[in-house]
Amino acid sequence: MYGGRRTLDNLQVSGRSVSIVNPIGSTLQGRYQILERLGNDGAVTTYLASDLQVPGNLQLKCVVHRYELPDVPQTTDRWDRTLLSAQMLDRISDKLDRLPTVYAYFVEDEAFYLVREFIQGVPLAQELIPEQPWTESRLVMLLIDLLEILQEIDRCEVIPAPLALDRLIRRNVDRKLVSVDLPLVMSISQYSADTLSPTQRDLRTIGEIAIAAASGLASTDLPLTASHKAQWQQLATNIRHPELIAILERLTADDSNVEAYLSIAVALQAVVKVMSKLLTQQQQPTNNRAEIAKHLRMLVERGDRFYETGDCQHAIAAYDRALSVDSKSIDALCGRGNARRYIGDYQGSWDDFNTAIDLDPQRGVAYIGRALSSRFGQHLEASATGDFERGQELLAQPQAPIEYVMLGTAKAQLGDSDGAIGDYTTAISLNPRLVVAYNNRGNLRQYLGDLDGALADFSTVLAIDSHSPIAYNNRAIVYTHLTRYDEAIADYSRALALQPNFTSVYNNRANAYCQMGDYPAAIADYTKSIEFDPNFAVAYSNRGNIYRIQGNLPAALADYDLAIGLDPNLIIAYYNRGICRRQLGNHQAAIDDYTKTLALDPQYYYAYYHRANARQYLGDKRGAIADFTQTIHFDPERVNAYYNRAVTRSEIDDIQGAMEDLDVAIQLQPTFSLAYYQRGLILASIGEHRSALANFQRAIDLQPTYLNAYYQRGISHQSLGDLMEAIADFSYCLNLDPNYAPASYQRGKVNLQLGDRAGAIADYHKAANLYLDRGDSKTYQQILQILDRISKF
Repeated sequence: MYGGRRTLDNLQVSGRSVSIVNPIGSTLQGRYQILERLGNDGAVTTYLASDLQVPGNLQLKCVVHRYELPDVPQTTDRWDRTLLSAQMLDRISDKLDRLPTVYAYFVEDEAFYLVREFIQGVPLAQELIPEQPWTESRLVMLLIDLLEILQEIDRCEVIPAPLALDRLIRRNVDRKLVSVDLPLVMSISQYSADTLSPTQRDLRTIGEIAIAAASGLASTDLPLTASHKAQWQQLATNIRHPELIAILERLTADDSNVEAYLSIAVALQAVVKVMSKLLTQQQQPTNNRAEIAKHLRMLVERGDRFYETGDCQHAIAAYDRALSVDSKSIDALCGRGNARRYIGDYQGSWDDFNTAIDLDPQRGVAYIGRALSSRFGQHLEASATGDFERGQELLAQPQAPIEYVMLGTAKAQLGDSDGAIGDYTTAISLNPRLVVAYNNRGNLRQYLGDLDGALADFSTVLAIDSHSPIAYNNRAIVYTHLTRYDEAIADYSRALALQPNFTSVYNNRANAYCQMGDYPAAIADYTKSIEFDPNFAVAYSNRGNIYRIQGNLPAALADYDLAIGLDPNLIIAYYNRGICRRQLGNHQAAIDDYTKTLALDPQYYYAYYHRANARQYLGDKRGAIADFTQTIHFDPERVNAYYNRAVTRSEIDDIQGAMEDLDVAIQLQPTFSLAYYQRGLILASIGEHRSALANFQRAIDLQPTYLNAYYQRGISHQSLGDLMEAIADFSYCLNLDPNYAPASYQRGKVNLQLGDRAGAIADYHKAANLYLDRGDSKTYQQILQILDRISKF
């Protein structure tokens, strides 16, 4: 995760306040280099800094707040609450949109520091232009923005610093209003004299900002005087809606005649209700309707921008806002449907597109979106295909770049890859900065094996938007396929620096670490992805694979069980659990897992191969042969399937079938020494020892230390009466492995045939002892009987 996060237990602090000014160029914690001083507000000094440790030398800018430590004993509850507030911000800020993300907090030089995201934007104060009163709809959107900021501050559960106009900006990237201040008070007594609660205080601030905007006042007129509060309705000539006036009065209420808002949620609900009425009111002024339509377009476009860069949570929030303005906005429904599908909410996505189709049966993108939701959400396949075809028909003549993207997606799903790439390319020619088109084309090119083309597309995305975590992730996947693992790791790390909660990236980076053999790093990343998403079944399955590779089979089995419990249709988890169960010796349970794998995907032929081996082990020869046959059907060049089927066929005396399989295996892999050896065994078993010798010889030529091939060649020499050649082969076996009992036994037998009684007795004695050491008492007794007979002559 980005940032050096520390727990409260690790903080070494001092209660003594000092006034140390961090000079420009100094570095905190060995990573945050101070670039310039942005300002000072009492006990808080703010700096612009650069994080020197961001992967890839991105030189990511950040903001450092330096707080003077509270002048109270460190053992007090107030001090503990202050530190706990910092910890809460650290934990929750990356899940918020209207507040900067906290990267780190620490104590250094006897001061407390918070490092947070640097946000570029235009101050809200600049939008308050004298004698230019705001319209009702614009004012309502301002209130919604400010109240949503307060909602996020409330989620932080901290002692909040007061909301301030000079720390509210409109973010450049999406034109959304955000607070660049952190809701944290380090001076415990700073606001203790205020008779209002923090919520009431901030609601009043929002009300005064809104009245200033409605009245055409400047930012310098805040806070409002009693005169401004009394006369604002005369100045706010555009504000006519009684309920909106009542909201502003309640927000700024300071006497008992007007009931003040005590809850952010109640105030926000009232404002949204007014917006809805402004939208539906038939007699509303034309400029209000146009203003609302403008805000609706702005919200949809904001959602589109977030979606195109893969930030779907923020995209959904923008589309939700748009739909709160107009619940029948088809553009917002389709946008939210796409974003919901991206995060795996297939039912929600399907519902959005279905509603869009009900509102406009001619909207082609909605059919394509519903089809994608159906396919990924495992709705009826026939329905998905029909929707793809209908969407393609309605989009036969696209008008906008995004329509070409959706049409290309339909073609890709219907198997027309060339047509899909053509449509993505057309979309790019119409809008060379359309990131989603590059991403889709890159993904399709990667699927088709055009890794260089995919790499070019994702690199172009990053040239357009160097802060796109999804593009770094996609390019890293391509690097992984190209075995450029160092570059893949660097890109995954960049994605996480930009979006620390990007769960799938931890999983993907772990996959790259696996390919590099760095299993501890892989386990750490899989575990991190699970921490962010405890329901991430694939991460459990992947971590189980590493545990299995490392030999920790119980841990692997536990992870596979968790993965299957979370996703009963996760094919790979059943397959891997089957392999794990075989390693644990539970072959029947492994067969059950392979069978479940094939029930979910009858073409997952790897499962046929492993089920065949398990069946062969349990003695189900014909079941094994059937599974090897299925494996060969799907993969006609799988050499081991031919070889194993040959072995199994020979065990049921299907000599012809076994020889045919071995011939194919050797044809596919002429250096396959095992196949020559097995062919030699079969030939020897039917008395064809001359032919068997040729195959054993070929196996030895390919593998000069092939112990069993020498031994079996010795047996064939012995059968043919070539006793000296047999002695030579058995002796070579014993040179390779002096404890190879069968070779001692057979050499003793040949020595006896040659009349070398002393040599035979020595070999039999050695063989007897070796079999006894192996626990084979039956063979040991048989050899003793042979020795007893020899000694009588």
